Amino acid sequence: MPRFIILAALAACAVTLSGAVAPAQAQILDPAVHGLKRLEPLVFGVDNDSSRMAPMEYHLKVGQGYRWKIKASDLTEYAFIAPAFIRNIWIRKVEVGEVEIKAVTIDELEFENGGEAELFFVAIRPGTYEYGSKGLMERGVIGKIIVASTDEDDAAEAKPATDKTASEDDDDDDGDDDDG
Repeated sequence: MPRFIILAALAACAVTLSGAVAPAQAQILDPAVHGLKRLEPLVFGVDNDSSRMAPMEYHLKVGQGYRWKIKASDLTEYAFIAPAFIRNIWIRKVEVGEVEIKAVTIDELEFENGGEAELFFVAIRPGTYEYGSKGLMERGVIGKIIVASTDEDDAAEAKPATDKTASEDDDDDDGDDDDG
């Protein structure tokens, strides 16, 4: 008899684990892996000018995963830095060639003879952050990353609809002299 009870319990566990008994649940997707948005590559040394970079501004959203390729020409040595931004993102990995670097944070990405690296991350805190290369930033070549919260986006989208509804809604509670 005890053997029968153990076998019945194991069978019940197997059925439950297989999902035959449990209702289907929504799958939660990791924003650092699924649905990544590819940002326009950041390029140091644009148009054979070692003192230029492009683009100068990025707009991101909190909670969204991104892939950001950073390219440096071989015109000079570049050291990409963005300390405040790096402290306010979750880094999944940095890819350099065939190498994946998994670290909690980075101080800089140094390109001695040109090259490229790709940063995989999730924006986690809204704000405006500066980025650039050591040496260029001291000369005023500073890029800007603007991370908007999802609340700001929702409020911006809802505001025109709210204003339109308020101006079109006339329920005669406002005390005006209309016929309605």
